Amino acid sequence: MRAEPRSSLRSPLGLNSPFDLQSEICNLQFLMNDLRPYFWMLLGALAFAWMGTLAHEARMSHPWQTIAFIRSLVPLVVVGIWTWWAGVPFVFVRPPILWLRSLSGSCSLIGTFYALSVLPPSEVWTLTNLFPLWIALFSWPMLGAIPRPQVWVSIVAAIAGVYLIFGAKLVTGETTILIGLAISLFTAVAMMGLNRLKGIDVRAVVVHFSAVSLAFAAAAYWLFPVGEPEMEPDQWDTLRLIGVGLAATLGQVCLTQAFTKGDPARVSVVGLTQIVFALLIGAVFFSERPDQPKLLGIPLVLGPTAWVMLTPSRPRMAEPEPIET
Repeated sequence: MRAEPRSSLRSPLGLNSPFDLQSEICNLQFLMNDLRPYFWMLLGALAFAWMGTLAHEARMSHPWQTIAFIRSLVPLVVVGIWTWWAGVPFVFVRPPILWLRSLSGSCSLIGTFYALSVLPPSEVWTLTNLFPLWIALFSWPMLGAIPRPQVWVSIVAAIAGVYLIFGAKLVTGETTILIGLAISLFTAVAMMGLNRLKGIDVRAVVVHFSAVSLAFAAAAYWLFPVGEPEMEPDQWDTLRLIGVGLAATLGQVCLTQAFTKGDPARVSVVGLTQIVFALLIGAVFFSERPDQPKLLGIPLVLGPTAWVMLTPSRPRMAEPEPIET
């Protein structure tokens, strides 16, 4: 029996030479690097879902201002020590886009924790995750790009979804829904600024935002009424507050890492899993069952939002260079 030529022999993996193996390893490494921002966002979405659930549970024993204060304080201390230990330079005055991100994000944070004291986390995240639609609309005055028909269809579908979920609350004049929509607007501004901070270490960005949001949370004690807690705090409430801070720390680092390293639109699509995580946490750990209008309304909000984010945008101006400090 004649031996098959060496050139036609293949390894069990279908590789002809060590060079093929090296090429496959390099391709796998590139693939993992491409997927890494989405893994970060998935982990961040899970962390923020837990943060919202714990904050909602803690509302019975603590005013929302206190919960927001702890949410900002813990990341500031933890990530601040980490940044200092690693020798990463802190940033404060410059660049201006960093202040845009921190100020708009702080407004979003204050509104979010007030909303979490009134609405279930899944409803709050549904409203706040409307921000991609705002970004699509902002592209009109800021970039001169008229929104595509998909954007207008998505807005109509999202409005229908919001009405299905919150129709009864809208009839009774629940203003928290309007606050949730305002949160999504501030979140849109924050995310647009965050993607332009690629030249700054993620930890420095988180420290800056945490410091600014801590000042906002402290000011909220004087700017808004402080409600009386319905229950006396116990050791479990202390653990909930610590959990809010730690979950916020993990979520903030992951979100910043994802948006500064990955494509903002696709990262945002992964971020929509935050609503699914919140529903699952409520169902598994707190025996919360969403009603039929919510189950119908959430897909009406999320589906079109994901559609807008994954639709190629119109040609626009060249992307700005990463900002260096």
